[in-house]
Amino acid sequence: MGVVGAMVSPLASTGLTSIHRSLSAAPIPPRETTSGVPARTETTGTLRQAQCGARPAACSVPTSTAPLLPATPPGQSTIDYTVRRGDTFAGIFVNHGLSAGSAGPVFRLMRGLGLASLLPGDSVVMTVSEGGGLTRVSLLSRMQAWYHMTVDGAAVTGEKHVVPVASHLRLARGEVSTSLAEALYSMGVGDAIVAQFTDIFAWDINFFLDPRAGDTFEILFTEKFAEGHPAGYGSILAATYVNAGRRFCALAVSGDSARVCYYDEAGRSVQKEFLKAPLHFSRISSRFTYRRRHPVLGIVRPHLGIDYAAPAGTPICAAADGIVVFAGVKGDYGRAVQIRHGGSYETYYGHLGSIGSGIRAGARVTQGQHIGTVGSTGLSTGPHLDYRISRNGSFVNPLALSMPSKEGITAARMEEFQAIRCEYEGILGMRFPHRVGAFLVEIDIPQAQHPLTLSLDSLSHATTPGS
Repeated sequence: MGVVGAMVSPLASTGLTSIHRSLSAAPIPPRETTSGVPARTETTGTLRQAQCGARPAACSVPTSTAPLLPATPPGQSTIDYTVRRGDTFAGIFVNHGLSAGSAGPVFRLMRGLGLASLLPGDSVVMTVSEGGGLTRVSLLSRMQAWYHMTVDGAAVTGEKHVVPVASHLRLARGEVSTSLAEALYSMGVGDAIVAQFTDIFAWDINFFLDPRAGDTFEILFTEKFAEGHPAGYGSILAATYVNAGRRFCALAVSGDSARVCYYDEAGRSVQKEFLKAPLHFSRISSRFTYRRRHPVLGIVRPHLGIDYAAPAGTPICAAADGIVVFAGVKGDYGRAVQIRHGGSYETYYGHLGSIGSGIRAGARVTQGQHIGTVGSTGLSTGPHLDYRISRNGSFVNPLALSMPSKEGITAARMEEFQAIRCEYEGILGMRFPHRVGAFLVEIDIPQAQHPLTLSLDSLSHATTPGS
């Protein structure tokens, strides 16, 4: 997984170009949940005064430069509605006592301004006159845009305002007491970052078995805000995890393809040839051994794999890139998949409840691709995955296998990589040193764009502009 073409720090794509500018940390407000109840408060701190002696400027949470909902004219009223799955504009209008015929032109005008479709969670605000006639429709799309439609007699005019999405560069640092997810949740960091973090280190750390109380972590990531509300997360830019005294590090680098890849401080890919485990599991119910009493047969015989206990239906993924050599029923092994990886290794997945779509002999699979689900087929006492690895025809212990990394940073790109590494390490080492919590490092607010405008001459005989 080498870097081709220009090597770019993912920070550059966020617009956060002044990373090392000295700022004070803004208190991060409590996150509001969908129920309106504030989530847990995050810990914040204050950056030390810049070494040059200048007092750092205060950094506050931005207010939106996008247009707010226009004021309701005197004598008129508004109807607020949140779009649900299956809703149509005509249905929304009729359910609120408005003419279905007026919905078509309004929606076609929005389509002309770039609206692809209504999405669950979109907000619709309809303004009606004292006589019940429609005068304005505003739609706040989940795609971060306001659509304002004004109805004036037989004419309809509309504007589209793209909501500027601010990028917040954030640093989370803490210690595990019960689980990584719980530690991050207590700081107000969402599940999406937890999932990214565990995926990045999946080749080195099994987050169901390996974490210990006292493990520490650092995560540098971006969070997006539109009109002051959370609008999702960006990629993790840098991360460290210390597990039982052993330190792991991942630094994000983007190539020409814009795909983010992760490397350690020496430029080695953090992605290994095989995943630590091919599924999320509850526990290991049986380990690799040459002498195990079989739970069904009651005889002692080798068990040359790892049994991962998990609920029936749990997804199973390919541990590495390869070619399927078998997919079907194999005696006591039940439904099974066998994958060849290059010339030396093969992986085996047994007792499956189902085999994934397209998984058949000769099919190529990529690391992490869904290949089936946990089941209890064959000679089995309960739902689990029997996972095995063979090397040069002999089975080896998957938990003891040490695999090389995939291709790292090439020598031609190493100087560029070192510059990116220094940028990340400067933030991790100098911002809020020895502090535990979630901190705001930098904010990038794009300028509001000029609105797009469009009009239709008639409500009853409207056509899509440009048709």
